[in-house]
Amino acid sequence: MQNGPYIAERLMPKIIAEYCEQANIEFQSFSHEWVLRLTKGDITRWVVGYTFDVNRAAAGELARDKVAAYDALQAAGVAAAPHYLVRSLPKELIHDQELHQRLHATPVVAKPLDGTGGRDVHHFSTVDEALTMIRKSGEPAWALSPYFELQAEYRFIMLDNELLLAYEKTQPTSRGQLKLFNLGYGAVAKDISEALMQKLLPAARQVMRAMALRLAAVDMVKLADGTYIVLEVNGGITMEHYARQSDVNKSRASDVYSKIVKALLH
Repeated sequence: MQNGPYIAERLMPKIIAEYCEQANIEFQSFSHEWVLRLTKGDITRWVVGYTFDVNRAAAGELARDKVAAYDALQAAGVAAAPHYLVRSLPKELIHDQELHQRLHATPVVAKPLDGTGGRDVHHFSTVDEALTMIRKSGEPAWALSPYFELQAEYRFIMLDNELLLAYEKTQPTSRGQLKLFNLGYGAVAKDISEALMQKLLPAARQVMRAMALRLAAVDMVKLADGTYIVLEVNGGITMEHYARQSDVNKSRASDVYSKIVKALLH
């Protein structure tokens, strides 16, 4: 059931169990702590993997789908990295002409449509190279986007339009031409300045409104020309690697999860 790199002995279930004990919430875990049931009075809520039972079902699915999320943000006028759908099933039409028009003469990045954590992200010099890989892959759906030379990446964890935590992902690792800012691949979380936080926070709030989300992690990037755009939106809140980087980070992660659980049951 785990999507992304496997993490044994996850911290999140333990953090949530500790909070539930303090808050008089009944806590039960299933499927090797991958599924959590939280009960308070007549209210029962679920946590599956890193997805909390906070967002409405359709809004949560929107956040999982990179192409649909981009379409929603574009319609709302949010500056975001374009993502275009490619299907790899043999009998389904791949819109080659449309993709070539949108991504003409530019390197591209291919990602599984609902992948997380940098899973199977590839750089290609041309659309044709990407399509060759996609047609041979076992992944049914992919998102193609233009390649950007990223200068920095930031994560904003939002709940009910309020900021729970913001940090920069520094010291990215390299995979060919790609910079990977994923903490799971070795990037290091760093506090961002108050000035930059206030500059980017309106965009994060605009994302939440545009996608009708209560809870999400909004990833924004700085491009080579100094502009900022939304890269991706994640409905699941993964803080395993963040929490392991320092005691301060673990305390912050515990606070974030506690606030999310509180919102779940109120």
